[in-house]
Parts: sequence; C-alpha cells; structure tokens
Amino acid sequence: MTRVAILGAAGYTGGELLRLLLAHPGVEVVQATSDQFAGKRLDYPHPNLRGLSSLRFAPHDALEPCDLLLSCMPQGGLIARWARVRERAGRVIDLSADFRLAPAAHERWYKKHPRPADVPGFVYALPEWTPGELARARYVAVPGCMAHAALLGILPLVRAGLVKPELVVDAKTGSSGGGATPDRASHHPERASALRCYKPVGHRHTGEVEDVVERFTGTRPSVHFSATAVPSVRGILATVHGFTTRPMDESEPLRALAMAYREKPFVRLIRPNTSASPFPEPGPLQGTNYCDLSVDMDAERGRVVVNVAIDNLMKGAAGTAVHALNLMLGHPETEGLGFRGLHPI
Repeated sequence: MTRVAILGAAGYTGGELLRLLLAHPGVEVVQATSDQFAGKRLDYPHPNLRGLSSLRFAPHDALEPCDLLLSCMPQGGLIARWARVRERAGRVIDLSADFRLAPAAHERWYKKHPRPADVPGFVYALPEWTPGELARARYVAVPGCMAHAALLGILPLVRAGLVKPELVVDAKTGSSGGGATPDRASHHPERASALRCYKPVGHRHTGEVEDVVERFTGTRPSVHFSATAVPSVRGILATVHGFTTRPMDESEPLRALAMAYREKPFVRLIRPNTSASPFPEPGPLQGTNYCDLSVDMDAERGRVVVNVAIDNLMKGAAGTAVHALNLMLGHPETEGLGFRGLHPI
C-alpha cells in the first residue's frame, strides 16, 4: 500500500483528492495539511467526506515522510517549501503552476514566483499524451485546467498538420476555478450571475498551451486565448478555432481526434448524429474524470471548431493527478476514477 500525503488539502482540489484517494484501493492517505484548519477533521471544510476518515489536518510545517506527496498549495507555495518537501517525499505530484513550464517560459509568465535553478525537471501530466513518461516519473506537474481542455482539442489537429499554427481558444469557466479563498470578484452577489470575459488577452495559460504544443508536435503556434466567467460552480467549456492548411471536409479532423483518443478511457468523441446531446457540456461531467469532445467544420471558410468540456476540479486538476498517480505506481489507469456523472443535473 502506497502511503500518500496531501499538502494544502483544505481547498477545492484538495477536497476532491481526498474524496478520490480515501476510496482508492491502492493507496493510504496518511496525512493532509492545512494551517487554517490544523487540528480539525477532514470533513470540517469538506462536508461530503463525513464518515470516511478519522484523520485531522496537520500544519504544513508538520509534514511527515511519505511515499508520494500531492501538493495543492497556491502558486509559489511548493517552490517556497521545495527543500523540505524533497526530503520527505519519494515522489511528488504538483497541482499548481510552479513546475509546468520550461524555465524560460516560467520566468516570463510567473515572475512573482521565480524557480530555484537546482529544481529537477517535472513531467507534464497529460496522461493521454505522456503515459510512458508518467510511468517513469518521480516529479509530475498537473496542467492548468483551461490549458488542459484546450490542448486535448488542439494537439491532434496540429500533429496531423490539418490547421495552421495560429489558433483561437475561447474558454468558459465556473467559479470554483478561482479557489476557495473569496475576493470581491468571487463574492456570491458579484459572481452568481456573472457572464463576463475576465481575461480577454494575456492569460497565463496562453504560454502553457504554446509551450506544450511545441513540445509535443514540434510546431510552435500563436494562441489567442480568452477566458470568460459563466454562472456555474464547476466546469470548463473550451471552444478551439483552427484554420485549415488546405481544403478538407469534416471527416479529416474527426478522424484525427478519433485516432488520437481511440484507446483512451477518459476522452470521448461525440460523433455527428449519434446523440440527443451532440455538443459537449460540463454539467453531466461533474465529479468525473471524463472529457467530451465534438468537431464541426465550416468548409467554405476553412475553419475547424472543436468544443471540449471537462470538470475543472477533476479532469482539470484532481482527477488528472490520480490518473497520473495510477500510471506512476503501475495501477490500472482508471482505478479510483470510475464515477460516471449524473443526468439530469
């Protein structure tokens, strides 16, 4: 049994990790940390966990040795604690942006949290694209939630040479993506009915998408990324617009996506005329590790549109972390991730 600990387990992604790992047959959760809730039971901030565990939160500085550590610290939190964490954890999965990017890109997009030069490289956890690397990895970085959704739509098209290296990503996200610490913008009266583009340009996931597409396909695209807040709690819908390199019909991008994900248990391509709900939507995916995709084509104008839906706290964070953990530890990749969602919701 692998002994795992969660650093910073009181937030939403920490709560989802606890929900998944307390029921996982291959691991034992031995510690969860929170300075704010130190001494309190896990279900104090996470009421859905009542009756599942007698563990209580420990302060961050009381972190004990473990086989595998999952970090849900805010941006810069793991960097600040890296020397201590490295001594105590055999393997590390980080859910922040501290180790996602190459050093030069990290310096550009995260100037407030510079990374020490002696930190080892982390494997980027995109399980559908990096299963072999994850199986050999000691240190792993989980993608940003909106970047993750966009990449699942973009990578097959760019790899197949079907679209030009200039793409538009319009990502819509629920309020839980802002974390559990409230501010003026996330205060319920301000956010509950919000439908506003809060980052039309300059979002940090722009650099992450460009960096990863180049890393996986050898082609560096220009990505025009906008993020919009929508009146829901969970979920991301990323709409990717690509412009074709030559005349084609819908069958070619559809085939590229089908080939990329044909044996991938968590990515589902919705084919035309096969469902009463032909377009992906985050609602039925809540609490699951699934990603739903669809492809549409404006052949006259040479535009491919891929819609990608995920749960930001699951496929966009905790679910991918557990998927990566399964690959790292040699478990079946679906272990502990069997929940298939609810409908209607």
